[in-house]
Amino acid sequence: SRTPGYHPLAVRGGVVRAHETCVTVAGLANAGQAEAAYELLAGLLEAAPFFAYRMPEMHAGEQRVPGHAPVAHPLACRPLARSAAAVLPALVALAGVRPDAPEGKVVVRPPTPPAFGELELADLRIAGETFTVRVNRQGQAVVEEAPTDLQLAE
Repeated sequence: SRTPGYHPLAVRGGVVRAHETCVTVAGLANAGQAEAAYELLAGLLEAAPFFAYRMPEMHAGEQRVPGHAPVAHPLACRPLARSAAAVLPALVALAGVRPDAPEGKVVVRPPTPPAFGELELADLRIAGETFTVRVNRQGQAVVEEAPTDLQLAE
């Protein structure tokens, strides 16, 4: 916030864009930076109730203060479907799920210990088949309901 040109409502110099933040979360998780990824995702999840879980396209990038609501950007689309949907691939990446559809393979390698505690991702789909991944607090993953022809790797 001390950077010249910063303003919490500046479209290219201060706002938080939920979709772009989730893309960053997935990239950090895939690069092995689970703690940093979770910290960003936690910020979005903490903001969500203030928008009735209907995330706007962007909101003010001000420092969080307990009890103070984030402010939606006045020109933001509210809600924006991709802002709400973007959290799903971010969670999949944080859980260590790496799909490879052309090979019909899924690698499940969650960080140890996971930054988020226990997590269940149900009805994940690859190559037209569904499966469920559960990650416990120790970072151990269990894949359930996977089709027999799906290759699982750790």
